[in-house]
Amino acid sequence: MMEDSISLGKMLSDLRGNMGLTQKDIAAQIHVRTEVISEIENNKLVHAPFVLVKSYIRNYANIVGLPNEECQSYLNELEKEYFASQPFKLKSIIKQKKHSKKGFYFVLFILVCLLGFGLYYNNYQTKNNYVEVSHYISPSSADRVNG
Repeated sequence: MMEDSISLGKMLSDLRGNMGLTQKDIAAQIHVRTEVISEIENNKLVHAPFVLVKSYIRNYANIVGLPNEECQSYLNELEKEYFASQPFKLKSIIKQKKHSKKGFYFVLFILVCLLGFGLYYNNYQTKNNYVEVSHYISPSSADRVNG
């Protein structure tokens, strides 16, 4: 096991250099930008969801031959640092979802009103096209066949 004073980024960088790989080689194998590899090696927080960052680091460690057990403590520390710098705000997300539901129902209400108005108007226009018969004139008795 390596010394605790060496950072994970430094360990990964040293192992990569020993293998003769460049940051671009690692980035191509993990399918990320070279800047992400640079941020990992310089112990900067990568601007991505932590699940992805953790995956990038584990894949990087596997490529350079660093066992998962050795990088797990670093990942735990990184997780604490990551969530400390980007606090999860559940209350604001819930408020936003409630707000979006209100907006959805408002738009739905407007559409139903417009549909109702359109059907009423169409029905009103259709009634005006009919000819209304105000009275019925029965044929005279002379026009009758039977009598």
